[in-house]
Amino acid sequence: MHKSGQSQRIEIFDGMRGLASLIVMIFHMAVWTVYGYSANEYKIFANTFWRVATQTPVKMIWGGNEAVLVFYIIGGFVLARPYLNGRKLDFKSFIIKRWIRLMLPYVLVIAVTVILIALFGAWKHDTIDLSGSFNVKWKRVPNAMEMLLYFLGYDYSLNILSGAFWSMVQEWRLSFILPFLAVALHSNRTGKVLGYYAVLQVGIDALTNWGMRSDTVWLAQLSESFNRTNYYAIFFVMGAVLAKHLPAIRVFVREHRGFRILSAWAIPFLIPSQWILAALGLSFRVRNALLLTGLGIILFLLLCMESPRLMAFFKSKPLLLLGKLSFSLYLTHTTSIILFVTFLGQVIPPETALLLSPLFALPVAYLWQKHVETRCLRLLNHFKK
Repeated sequence: MHKSGQSQRIEIFDGMRGLASLIVMIFHMAVWTVYGYSANEYKIFANTFWRVATQTPVKMIWGGNEAVLVFYIIGGFVLARPYLNGRKLDFKSFIIKRWIRLMLPYVLVIAVTVILIALFGAWKHDTIDLSGSFNVKWKRVPNAMEMLLYFLGYDYSLNILSGAFWSMVQEWRLSFILPFLAVALHSNRTGKVLGYYAVLQVGIDALTNWGMRSDTVWLAQLSESFNRTNYYAIFFVMGAVLAKHLPAIRVFVREHRGFRILSAWAIPFLIPSQWILAALGLSFRVRNALLLTGLGIILFLLLCMESPRLMAFFKSKPLLLLGKLSFSLYLTHTTSIILFVTFLGQVIPPETALLLSPLFALPVAYLWQKHVETRCLRLLNHFKK
């Protein structure tokens, strides 16, 4: 791939991350309303608006889980690419850098959130009533053991803090796997690597499913957590395989106009597939439907690379700015919104405060990116020296 093409695609990915982070924020705002929570969690619709918003391609506007998969697939692509290009794996250096880049800001935002819970959690719980998803947040101060588990990267009881932190834990754990997978893809046929990976994936799934049935509480919880990690690893692998075969795939997409047209029609139904299938009355496992979502995201990435209009859209200044803020926005938006609604919801309806909350969440994300994330990156640059 030409150097100019590489930098161009990175800019596109930045814009996509920016849009994905905005969708995650919209998702949380939606499910923190009673009607949105009912539609998303139970597929019970208060009116036609919520039915259409949930069970048609419109769901992509507030598809939180789907947006997280965008992060995972792009993450797998970006992390694997250096090793696919022949970089030697220095795992100790990689994991330290990864901790500074990913987990240090995560630990800091958890610390800030716990302090805010201690100061305002009881007030929020006594005065603000929205959906069940919102009300459970900040319900109590985490105990010392929970705090230790948070800092060690374990997703136990994270729901009392935030609706977004769980995915950070998964991404951190997969940092221990992806470099080795990328090195294996560089040195071996893709089919061979995926064959071994499939055996490993099925084995871990069977083992963790066995653990989840245990009467021992800690074993059941730990097994459920690692079962989740094992599943979401699939999307990082999708991104890594895409990175390896991208030049050949792009040639195919560029030369087959019919494939591009078919993909453009399929994407709006593949990405929100779990909601479309439910609208059709079909029985399915959500995890199976999310594999279709992953396919839709990959097709969308490919179309964007071959479409000047989509390329220009994702390289636009607003989306590139959002892309720059995407990690900080993802980390801070739930804490910011809860704090904002807790205060402003005392003088105006909480639903109205929730609607206005991006006016607070976006500046907080900007300040976090400027003063926290940037310092973490400086520490990372210092370490690189």
